[in-house]
Amino acid sequence: MKRSSTYYDSLVILLTGTITPNSKTTLSVKDPKIRLTQYMEALQFYIEKTKSRIVFVENSGTDFNVFPKITDRIEYLSFKSPPEKIERGKGFKELQIIEYALNNSEFIKNADAIIKITGRLKVLNINQIIIQFLRLRSKSKNLVYADPFAFGNMDARCFVFTLDFWTFLKDAGVNINVHHNFELTLWDAISNYIEKDQHKFKAIKVPLRIQGVSGSFGNEYDHNLFVHYARYIRKITEGFFNSKNLEKSITKRNS
Repeated sequence: MKRSSTYYDSLVILLTGTITPNSKTTLSVKDPKIRLTQYMEALQFYIEKTKSRIVFVENSGTDFNVFPKITDRIEYLSFKSPPEKIERGKGFKELQIIEYALNNSEFIKNADAIIKITGRLKVLNINQIIIQFLRLRSKSKNLVYADPFAFGNMDARCFVFTLDFWTFLKDAGVNINVHHNFELTLWDAISNYIEKDQHKFKAIKVPLRIQGVSGSFGNEYDHNLFVHYARYIRKITEGFFNSKNLEKSITKRNS
């Protein structure tokens, strides 16, 4: 799919990855060859189905010789994240990857926003999410667009944010450990973010249709439309899409 530089360059797809894990955290998918295949399949999906530039960052020092080279579309970054003396879980590693991307990516330096996606997963309705974010962005300069799958937890597999949100996520990330995961931390960061004037949070109002395998539990994500719309209806009945109620709940969590 050809990329329109006038519309999509402001938002970069950030794919986070670990091809050869060194964390002690329980992982169901440990084989580097299997993980490499999953990353390459997901990357090919985003190349074909989106117009946005893509940054793939992985933290086990793997080279990218076997990955497709499309210099105007894809930027590869790799570094080696050392094992933690005190295990803080894969969420902490994820935060390190995001920080490395923001500090080193040329694509991100020229962007205003990021859609962060766990790199082995395919978000089947990614274009719908990107378009909705860009529409919301036209009204709100500072914005986080994420999916609260339960009160107190944000879905960290895929969320969108303007770059100013990073400092809030980084500060909240100090508390990440094996008991306080990335999903809880993302909720905390958004809570702090929306306390500032002109900073907005909007819940993703379409079901995240994710295809792939959970790295933690090994289960196939169910991207069946019926399942996702059942969850969507539940969120409506529980008030997840009422912005004022949700913002109150987010703020209350940290009070």
